[in-house]
Amino acid sequence: MRASSILSLLAVVGLSFSQKQYTIDPNSVPQSTRNTWCDNQKTQCPLICLQLPGVTSMNTLANDCNSNALTYNCVCENGVHPNVTQYSQTLPFYICQEYGNQCVKNCNNVNTCADACRANNTCGATDPKRANFTSSSIAATATATGAQASKAATGFGGPASTTGAGGKGGASAMLNLGQSYGLAVIFAGVFAGFALVL
Repeated sequence: MRASSILSLLAVVGLSFSQKQYTIDPNSVPQSTRNTWCDNQKTQCPLICLQLPGVTSMNTLANDCNSNALTYNCVCENGVHPNVTQYSQTLPFYICQEYGNQCVKNCNNVNTCADACRANNTCGATDPKRANFTSSSIAATATATGAQASKAATGFGGPASTTGAGGKGGASAMLNLGQSYGLAVIFAGVFAGFALVL
Protein backbone atom coordinates (compact mmCIF):
# COMPACT_ATOMS: atom_id res chain seq x y z
CA MET A 1 0.00 0.00 0.00
CA ARG A 2 1.39 3.40 -0.90
CA ALA A 3 2.08 6.05 1.72
CA SER A 4 -0.58 8.35 0.23
CA SER A 5 -3.17 5.56 0.54
CA ILE A 6 -2.20 5.04 4.17
CA LEU A 7 -2.50 8.77 4.87
CA SER A 8 -5.92 8.84 3.20
CA LEU A 9 -7.03 5.90 5.32
CA LEU A 10 -5.76 7.65 8.46
CA ALA A 11 -7.65 10.81 7.56
CA VAL A 12 -10.91 8.87 7.17
CA VAL A 13 -10.32 6.97 10.43
CA GLY A 14 -9.45 10.22 12.20
CA LEU A 15 -12.64 11.88 11.01
CA SER A 16 -14.76 8.96 12.14
CA PHE A 17 -13.35 9.23 15.67
CA SER A 18 -13.39 13.00 15.90
CA GLN A 19 -14.93 14.51 18.96
CA LYS A 20 -17.76 17.01 19.11
CA GLN A 21 -16.48 20.58 18.74
CA TYR A 22 -17.44 22.72 21.71
CA THR A 23 -17.63 26.50 21.71
CA ILE A 24 -17.60 28.96 24.57
CA ASP A 25 -17.46 32.73 24.81
CA PRO A 26 -13.72 33.48 24.99
CA ASN A 27 -14.42 36.41 27.31
CA SER A 28 -15.95 34.00 29.87
CA VAL A 29 -12.41 32.75 30.61
CA PRO A 30 -9.65 34.96 32.06
CA GLN A 31 -7.04 36.04 29.50
CA SER A 32 -4.20 34.48 31.52
CA THR A 33 -5.97 31.10 31.41
CA ARG A 34 -6.55 31.38 27.66
CA ASN A 35 -2.86 32.25 27.19
CA THR A 36 -1.89 29.08 29.07
CA TRP A 37 -4.29 27.03 26.96
CA CYS A 38 -2.68 28.37 23.78
CA ASP A 39 0.85 27.78 25.09
CA ASN A 40 -0.07 24.17 25.82
CA GLN A 41 -1.74 23.78 22.40
CA LYS A 42 1.42 24.98 20.64
CA THR A 43 3.52 22.60 22.74
CA GLN A 44 1.29 19.60 22.00
CA CYS A 45 0.97 20.12 18.23
CA PRO A 46 4.49 18.93 17.27
CA LEU A 47 4.35 16.11 19.82
CA ILE A 48 1.09 14.85 18.35
CA CYS A 49 2.54 15.19 14.84
CA LEU A 50 5.45 12.92 15.81
CA GLN A 51 2.93 10.09 16.10
CA LEU A 52 2.03 10.32 12.40
CA PRO A 53 3.71 8.12 9.78
CA GLY A 54 6.48 9.90 7.93
CA VAL A 55 6.96 12.60 10.55
CA THR A 56 10.50 12.48 11.86
CA SER A 57 10.95 15.89 13.48
CA MET A 58 9.03 18.41 15.54
CA ASN A 59 8.89 20.81 12.60
CA THR A 60 5.38 21.88 11.64
CA LEU A 61 3.94 23.72 8.65
CA ALA A 62 1.64 25.65 10.98
CA ASN A 63 1.37 25.84 14.75
CA ASP A 64 -0.66 28.85 15.79
CA CYS A 65 -3.12 29.61 18.57
CA ASN A 66 -5.17 32.77 19.09
CA SER A 67 -6.03 33.18 22.77
CA ASN A 68 -8.44 36.06 22.04
CA ALA A 69 -10.65 34.07 19.66
CA LEU A 70 -9.77 30.59 21.02
CA THR A 71 -8.78 29.26 17.60
CA TYR A 72 -5.75 27.21 16.56
CA ASN A 73 -4.03 25.75 13.52
CA CYS A 74 -1.85 22.65 13.71
CA VAL A 75 -0.39 21.26 10.46
CA CYS A 76 2.33 18.62 10.58
CA GLU A 77 5.40 18.60 8.33
CA ASN A 78 3.64 16.03 6.09
CA GLY A 79 0.65 18.36 5.55
CA VAL A 80 -1.75 16.46 7.84
CA HIS A 81 -4.02 18.26 10.30
CA PRO A 82 -4.04 15.88 13.29
CA ASN A 83 -7.21 15.34 15.29
CA VAL A 84 -6.09 17.12 18.46
CA THR A 85 -9.50 16.60 20.10
CA GLN A 86 -8.25 13.10 20.96
CA TYR A 87 -5.59 14.53 23.32
CA SER A 88 -5.49 16.40 26.59
CA GLN A 89 -3.61 19.69 27.00
CA THR A 90 -4.92 20.93 23.65
CA LEU A 91 -7.20 23.90 23.02
CA PRO A 92 -10.25 21.73 22.12
CA PHE A 93 -9.73 19.76 25.35
CA TYR A 94 -9.65 22.91 27.49
CA ILE A 95 -12.67 24.39 25.71
CA CYS A 96 -14.56 21.13 26.26
CA GLN A 97 -13.69 21.15 29.96
CA GLU A 98 -14.79 24.76 30.34
CA TYR A 99 -18.01 24.01 28.42
CA GLY A 100 -18.73 21.30 31.02
CA ASN A 101 -17.84 23.63 33.89
CA GLN A 102 -20.20 26.31 32.61
CA CYS A 103 -22.92 23.73 32.06
CA VAL A 104 -22.58 22.56 35.68
CA LYS A 105 -22.62 26.16 36.94
CA ASN A 106 -25.87 26.78 35.04
CA CYS A 107 -27.46 23.77 36.80
CA ASN A 108 -27.86 25.77 40.04
CA ASN A 109 -26.82 22.83 42.28
CA VAL A 110 -29.20 20.29 40.68
CA ASN A 111 -27.16 17.08 40.84
CA THR A 112 -28.89 15.25 37.98
CA CYS A 113 -28.29 18.23 35.71
CA ALA A 114 -24.63 18.46 36.73
CA ASP A 115 -24.14 14.73 36.21
CA ALA A 116 -25.65 15.01 32.72
CA CYS A 117 -23.30 17.91 31.93
CA ARG A 118 -20.28 15.68 32.58
CA ALA A 119 -21.68 12.46 31.13
CA ASN A 120 -22.86 14.04 27.87
CA ASN A 121 -19.77 16.18 27.30
CA THR A 122 -16.68 14.01 27.62
CA CYS A 123 -13.34 15.60 26.84
CA GLY A 124 -10.39 13.88 25.22
CA ALA A 125 -10.43 10.36 23.89
CA THR A 126 -11.95 7.37 25.59
CA ASP A 127 -10.15 5.15 23.06
CA PRO A 128 -7.31 7.20 21.57
CA LYS A 129 -6.11 6.16 18.11
CA ARG A 130 -2.35 6.17 17.74
CA ALA A 131 -1.26 7.22 14.31
CA ASN A 132 2.19 5.61 14.21
CA PHE A 133 1.14 2.02 13.72
CA THR A 134 2.03 -0.79 11.35
CA SER A 135 -0.35 -3.14 9.58
CA SER A 136 0.15 -5.74 12.32
CA SER A 137 -0.87 -3.27 15.01
CA ILE A 138 -4.09 -2.44 13.11
CA ALA A 139 -5.34 -5.95 13.91
CA ALA A 140 -4.21 -5.58 17.52
CA THR A 141 -6.05 -2.26 17.81
CA ALA A 142 -9.22 -3.82 16.42
CA THR A 143 -9.18 -6.41 19.21
CA ALA A 144 -8.37 -3.98 22.05
CA THR A 145 -9.97 -4.77 25.38
CA GLY A 146 -12.29 -2.55 27.39
CA ALA A 147 -9.49 -1.89 29.88
CA GLN A 148 -7.46 -0.27 27.13
CA ALA A 149 -10.41 1.89 26.11
CA SER A 150 -10.24 3.81 29.38
CA LYS A 151 -6.74 5.18 28.72
CA ALA A 152 -6.44 8.84 27.77
CA ALA A 153 -3.69 10.05 25.48
CA THR A 154 -1.56 12.95 26.61
CA GLY A 155 0.14 13.88 23.37
CA PHE A 156 3.47 12.61 24.66
CA GLY A 157 3.50 9.36 22.66
CA GLY A 158 0.49 7.64 24.21
CA PRO A 159 0.75 4.45 26.20
CA ALA A 160 4.11 2.77 26.82
CA SER A 161 5.42 0.36 24.24
CA THR A 162 4.61 -3.28 24.76
CA THR A 163 6.91 -6.26 24.70
CA GLY A 164 6.81 -9.96 25.32
CA ALA A 165 4.24 -12.64 24.56
CA GLY A 166 0.74 -11.41 23.92
CA GLY A 167 1.95 -7.81 23.61
CA LYS A 168 1.94 -7.32 27.38
CA GLY A 169 4.46 -4.97 28.90
CA GLY A 170 6.28 -5.60 32.17
CA ALA A 171 3.79 -3.67 34.29
CA SER A 172 0.83 -5.52 32.80
CA ALA A 173 2.53 -8.87 33.31
CA MET A 174 3.24 -8.00 36.95
CA LEU A 175 -0.40 -7.01 37.52
CA ASN A 176 -1.57 -10.31 36.04
CA LEU A 177 0.93 -12.16 38.22
CA GLY A 178 -0.24 -10.25 41.29
CA GLN A 179 -3.89 -11.01 40.53
CA SER A 180 -3.21 -14.73 40.13
CA TYR A 181 -1.08 -15.19 43.23
CA GLY A 182 -2.95 -12.62 45.31
CA LEU A 183 -6.10 -14.72 45.15
CA ALA A 184 -4.12 -17.82 46.14
CA VAL A 185 -2.68 -15.99 49.18
CA ILE A 186 -6.18 -14.93 50.28
CA PHE A 187 -7.49 -18.50 50.05
CA ALA A 188 -4.46 -19.82 51.95
CA GLY A 189 -5.11 -17.26 54.69
CA VAL A 190 -8.77 -18.27 54.95
CA PHE A 191 -7.90 -21.97 55.13
CA ALA A 192 -5.17 -21.29 57.72
CA GLY A 193 -7.72 -19.38 59.81
CA PHE A 194 -10.13 -22.31 59.71
CA ALA A 195 -7.33 -24.69 60.66
CA LEU A 196 -6.52 -22.62 63.76
CA VAL A 197 -10.18 -22.45 64.80
CA LEU A 198 -10.58 -26.23 64.56
